[in-house]
Amino acid sequence: MSGRGRGGANSRCSACGQPLLVQWVGDVAALQARVTLSAPDEHLPYGPAAQASTPDDLVWCLPRLPHRALRLRWTTGRHPPDCPHQHLTSHQCPPTTLF
Repeated sequence: MSGRGRGGANSRCSACGQPLLVQWVGDVAALQARVTLSAPDEHLPYGPAAQASTPDDLVWCLPRLPHRALRLRWTTGRHPPDCPHQHLTSHQCPPTTLF
């Protein structure tokens, strides 16, 4: 896909191989979000994701609506704590050992 596409691009992390959703989010000040793609039925509430995030990491809301492409949304401090969608943080490769 060339340029700033609106849809999600499924890919894999080159280091750990986990499935990723890589997507530009925003219209004016867009950021490229790279989140680990979870199973559609996995329950990922906002509260634990917000607690697991760092000051330099954003929490993304991922509605999985029928007949629509995956599209990440920004979250803010006013995001509803009982939002039913999945909430994801930026992809972090799991720690590995060399031996």
